[in-house]
Amino acid sequence: GSIACWGRNLHGQAPPAGVDGDFVAIAAGEFHSLALQRDGNIACLGSNNDGQAPPDGIQGDFVAIAAGANHSLAIRRDGSIACWGANYDGEAPTPEHDEEYEVDDYATLSANFPFMTDVHMYPVT
Repeated sequence: GSIACWGRNLHGQAPPAGVDGDFVAIAAGEFHSLALQRDGNIACLGSNNDGQAPPDGIQGDFVAIAAGANHSLAIRRDGSIACWGANYDGEAPTPEHDEEYEVDDYATLSANFPFMTDVHMYPVT
């Protein structure tokens, strides 16, 4: 469905008119927001100072999203993880970051993680 927004909107992260579309999940960072579309692509709103919210969004087959202060993460249907945005403390490692700093953070994050596809809730009696 569409997204209703309220609160501070200094960077366009929460447009008062909301956002029309076919969304299944949202995530809010400090000055940016992410919205997971039913087709697996990600819409990005707000500040993109560190590359955390590209105005054209992120294309892919994603099933989950998360927004940090200045970085973003998403899980693909195959279980792999995509990271983008600020990486000052290793919070969004990329292959390029690992090569530049001679670390192996990205390989750890790129491992396939099983994704939960069903949630069952039972009433407490």
